[in-house]
Amino acid sequence: MTRSRLARRLVAAGLTAAVVLLPVLGAEGAEGAESAGRADLRPPAARSLDGPGAVTVTLTALGPVVPAPGGTLTISGIVANTTADPVREVAVRLRTSPTPVRSRAELAEILAGTAGRTGISVEATRTPVIPVLAPGARAPFTFSIPFDELRLPDDNAVVVLGVESLGDLERDPDGLVQTGFARTFLPWFPNPSGVAPTRVVWLYPLTTAPSRTGDGVFLDDHLGDEIGTDGRLGRLLDAASGSPSALSWVIDPALLESLVDMADGYAVRTASGDLAPGTATLAATTWLARLRQLTSTAEVTATAYAGPDVVALHRAGLDLDIALAATTAREIPEAVLGRPVTGGLAWPPGGLADDGTLDVLRAAGARVVVLSAASLPPSPPVSYTPSATVDLATGGSPLRAVAADPALSRLVADPPPTAPDGAMDPLARRQLVLAELAMTTLELPSVSRTLVIAPDLAWATDVASTRELAGSLTASPWATTDRLDALVTGEASTVTRARADYPGAARKAELPQAFLARVEAARDDLAGLRSVAPDVPGAGTAGLESALTRTESAAWRTQPTEGRRLLAAVDAEIDAQIAQVQVLSRAPVTLPGDSGVIPVTVANDLDRPARVGVRLSGTPTVRFEAADVEVVTLAPGEKRTLEVTARVLGTGPVSVAIVLLTPEGDTFGVPVRTEVRSAAYARAAQWVVAALFGMLVVLLAINVVRRRRPAVGATSGGGER
Repeated sequence: MTRSRLARRLVAAGLTAAVVLLPVLGAEGAEGAESAGRADLRPPAARSLDGPGAVTVTLTALGPVVPAPGGTLTISGIVANTTADPVREVAVRLRTSPTPVRSRAELAEILAGTAGRTGISVEATRTPVIPVLAPGARAPFTFSIPFDELRLPDDNAVVVLGVESLGDLERDPDGLVQTGFARTFLPWFPNPSGVAPTRVVWLYPLTTAPSRTGDGVFLDDHLGDEIGTDGRLGRLLDAASGSPSALSWVIDPALLESLVDMADGYAVRTASGDLAPGTATLAATTWLARLRQLTSTAEVTATAYAGPDVVALHRAGLDLDIALAATTAREIPEAVLGRPVTGGLAWPPGGLADDGTLDVLRAAGARVVVLSAASLPPSPPVSYTPSATVDLATGGSPLRAVAADPALSRLVADPPPTAPDGAMDPLARRQLVLAELAMTTLELPSVSRTLVIAPDLAWATDVASTRELAGSLTASPWATTDRLDALVTGEASTVTRARADYPGAARKAELPQAFLARVEAARDDLAGLRSVAPDVPGAGTAGLESALTRTESAAWRTQPTEGRRLLAAVDAEIDAQIAQVQVLSRAPVTLPGDSGVIPVTVANDLDRPARVGVRLSGTPTVRFEAADVEVVTLAPGEKRTLEVTARVLGTGPVSVAIVLLTPEGDTFGVPVRTEVRSAAYARAAQWVVAALFGMLVVLLAINVVRRRRPAVGATSGGGER
C-alpha cells in the first residue's frame, strides 16, 4: 500500500471518529450531521450515497422484529458485485438517521432515495466480508450491535437504517469508497404504554382460477401445483402457520370443492383431449388437513363462489348470476372445515365497484363488501389515517364497507411494485409494512384506529417475511390484531367518506361483454334443458350450473384464454345433453291430399324423463300449416312417434323445420329440416292433363269433320248437273 493511500485512509478514519462524536441537537442539526457523516468516505460530489453502486446490498434478516431497549440488533444480508471488475477489501457498515420519519407519505420518498436520510455511519458495526469480490460474485454478511449503542430516540419513532458496502475499486483513485447502499426502517417504541396500538384486520384470501368442468374433469393440473410444497397455496399455509389466529381467513368455496374432488381421485384432460389421472390426490388431502388445523381457532369467512367479476356481470345485466354465486356451494366450507364459517362477504376485483353493483350486492345478501380505501377518500381530507369502516347507502338498508389500505395490501403481496425498479426484497417489504403501521399509530398516538390489509385474491407471498409479520401483530406495541366480525358489527368510523368515480382502467380490465354474452346464452340453453329434463336424484344438471358460475370468475381478467377454454368445454357439455333429446325423422313426406298427418319420431337418450312438444314450420309460411303437438313425456331411452296434422298449399315441395319445444313453448335443441309435398295437387294435375288431352282430341275430331263436309258437298253438286 502506498503512503499516499495510507494517509488518505488515516484522514478518513479521523473524520469518522469526529462524526460519531457529534451531538444531535435537533432536526436541522441532524440533517447536518448526516451530511458530515458522508465525509468519512469521500467528498459528497465524488459519489452520491443514493447513486447506482458497484455492489448491490440485499438484506435477508433483521431482528428482533419487535425491538426493545436492552436488546441487540442483528442484520444479515448479501453483497453482489454487478461490475466487470473485482472489488477488494469488501466490508459493510450500518448507518442510522438521527431524524425520525415524519409521516406515512415520507416512507416511500425515503425508500426511493429522494428524501436524503443517508444517516451517520456506526463504525462499531464495520464488518469485513471478503478480501476480493469477483465480478458477478456474491458474499453473505452478518453484524450485530446493542440498541443502547445506536443513540436511538428517547421517544417512540420510526428510524431510518442504512447498510452500506465499502470496497476498494481498482479503477477508483479514492481507494476505499462506498460501493452500495440499502435502506430499511426500524419501528422503535421505548415507551409502549404511551400509544394506543392500531388494530389490524388482515384478510387472508385463499382462492385459485377454476378449471373444473361440469363433469368434474379438470382442464389442467395447476391446482395440484399450487397446493404443493413450493406452490402458491402451499406457501400461504406455511406463512400462516406461525400465527394463524392473527389472520381473518377468506376462502373460496369453489377452491374447497375442487380440492375435495381431487382428494377422492380426479382426472385431467390433456392437450390431445384424452383423460389422464391427476397426480395431486395426496397433496390435496394433506393441504385440506393442514387448513383444518390452522383455522380451527381462527376467524373464517367464505367469499362468493369462484370470485365472480361482479361489476362486469352487473354491466351485462346478469344480476341474478351475482346472487347465484353468493349461494352456490355455501355449505361446502363448513362441511370441509368442520366448524362454523361466516358468509355474506363480497370482494369485487381490486376492491372497486360502481354504485349499481353495490346495490345488487346488498340485494343478494352481502353483509360486508371489501373496497379499496382509494375509492372511499375522506371528505374533507384528514391529516391521519381513519378507521377502515363506512356504511354505504345502497338504495335500501346500509351496506358495511371495509376500506382496505392500498399501500399495506400491495406490500404483503409478492412482489409489490413499490421500489423504483419495481422490485423489493421480502425483508425490506416486511420492515416497510411495520413502519407503515407504526407511523399510523404515531399519527394519533392516543386514538386507536383499525386498518384492513386485503391483498389481491390471487396473491403470492414470501413465507418467512409473512410469518414474521403476522407474528409481530401479536407482539408489537404499535399494532394488534382484530377480527373482521368485530369490524363489521362495531360502530362505523365517524369520518365522512366520498365515493370516488369508478376508474376507466378498472372498466377496461373487466371481463368482456362478448364473453359474458356467451355465458348468458349457455345459461339460457341450460335453463331449457332443465325445463325439458328436470333433475332427478342421481341425474341432473347441478354440475353444469356450478361450472357456468365458474366461467364468470374474475380470474379470467388476467387469464382470458383459460376462461374461454372453460366456457367452451361447459357449453359443449350442455349441448351434448340437449342433443340427446332429438328428432329422428328426416325423410321427405308426401301427404295423400292437401292435408294429412306427418309422423315425427322423437328419442330421449338422457338418463331422466324428458318433456317436449313439437312444432312444424314451413318455408314459405303461406304454403304450410301445422298444429303444434302438446307436450309429451318420454321415459329415459324411449322413442315415440308423434302425429302432426298439416296442410300443404300449392304444388311442389315445402321445406319444413321440425322443432322441439320446452313445456313453456320455447325452442329446444337444433331444428331438423325435411320436405313435405301434397299428392292431391299431383292428381289434380293429372286430371287437368287428361281433360286437356280429351279436349284436344275433340277439337281434332271437329276439325277433321269440318274438312270432310266441304268435300262431300262438292261431290253432290256435280252429280245433279
